[in-house]
Amino acid sequence: MSRVNPYASIEKRTFESALMHLLETEYGFLGGRRILQLLVDDVLELIEEFYPSTERVSSGTLVWSCTADEGKKAEPGKRTEEYKTVTVQLPFVTKADLRDRTEKKTPRGKTRETAKERDKRRLARMVKAAEAQGGLLTVAELSVILNKSYEVTRQYAREWEEETGELLPLKGYRMDQGCRPTHKREIVRLWEQGMEPPDIGRETGHSLKAVERYLQDYRRVLMLLKQRLSAEEISSLIGRGKRVVLEYVQLARQYHPELFAGTD
Repeated sequence: MSRVNPYASIEKRTFESALMHLLETEYGFLGGRRILQLLVDDVLELIEEFYPSTERVSSGTLVWSCTADEGKKAEPGKRTEEYKTVTVQLPFVTKADLRDRTEKKTPRGKTRETAKERDKRRLARMVKAAEAQGGLLTVAELSVILNKSYEVTRQYAREWEEETGELLPLKGYRMDQGCRPTHKREIVRLWEQGMEPPDIGRETGHSLKAVERYLQDYRRVLMLLKQRLSAEEISSLIGRGKRVVLEYVQLARQYHPELFAGTD
């Protein structure tokens, strides 16, 4: 007869076994041990995601849970908590930030302006870092993180986009658009590949008039970019919203990088 190892029970006193026992005894969970084990495994994964080990988080990094980018549009009436979440690591303070503090002297009277530019860089950096990890940040979340008002934070995002011609992948914009390319992006892509407008219309399911309207706006943006006009100035001249113009500017960066030589 084999002797029971007196130490064997020690390693069984785990969070996993305690959770299993809780579900069985306190909640009367039905479904068998196999289903219970799957549920426990999922709970453990959530704990790992929401409470990552600090050994894997570098100094200056902010751990934040946000909406996951599933490549889908927002659904009317769907509550925030019903969307999948993801925990990301945001580069809140970087080595470059520290160098700015230690190596660069802020001119007298420029402290507020310098702080604003630093916040805008931090905002853009965190939004792009979240996207790279499958997450989408909102203006409200960034407002809390940066300790700025909602309106100031939104203005920072707008200014960054106008100054750089780079659309930030914020939750509101991404989930309004979805993962599919916008009409103008697909039309411009085909046109840049040499396809004629009538063929583009057939390929994308748009009328020839609609295709020509998109391409006319795109060509006008290209022409004005050659004159070194800003997105705000272009928006005023062609009568299109700034965000629409910025989409065209991004396409111009992709297909005509020479237009931006010396401006980055």
